[in-house]
Amino acid sequence: MDEYLVECPKCKQAAFVRTDKSYHYKDAKLTCYHCHFVEKRSERIRYQVIVKRNCDNCGNAIEEHIPNNNQKVSSILISCPHCGIVRTLQPRNEEYFIKYNSCGVSDPIFGLPLWLQCEVKGNAFWALNRRHLNEIQDYVSSTLRERLTTNYTTMVKKLPNFIKDRKNRAAILKAIGKLSVK
Repeated sequence: MDEYLVECPKCKQAAFVRTDKSYHYKDAKLTCYHCHFVEKRSERIRYQVIVKRNCDNCGNAIEEHIPNNNQKVSSILISCPHCGIVRTLQPRNEEYFIKYNSCGVSDPIFGLPLWLQCEVKGNAFWALNRRHLNEIQDYVSSTLRERLTTNYTTMVKKLPNFIKDRKNRAAILKAIGKLSVK
């Protein structure tokens, strides 16, 4: 999937998360056409600076963790908590990504809530984007669900049983109708 329809973290309207490669998210970008908010995935990368070693003066352990740095740190000035000597050390930089905190179903890149989601008979029903919603609609609305090919049928295999269940067809199609005008 190369596009996700999500809730904008600024204006709470529909926004797009797009990436050129579906298996690699480093180039991902969040764009809201409502409030014109734009954020690249690379802007949410942080580094935790870690120094773990023994003091070369007294031999006691020095351990320092400094989270939430925007850039890698090549050297850091540290004083030993035991003897007080100050040294310039080379830390280890651990990269991590800050996702948005969201409840419910979220996109795998930024962690923002999906725009196309609702509850159907106590189950979370969601679609990644409008194309995904249309594919689910085509599957649910078809009366005869034949598999003509084994290619590209992974989505159908992974659909939850409540979507595949014939007795929920009307409720699912009603939810799809509401989400398609959202």
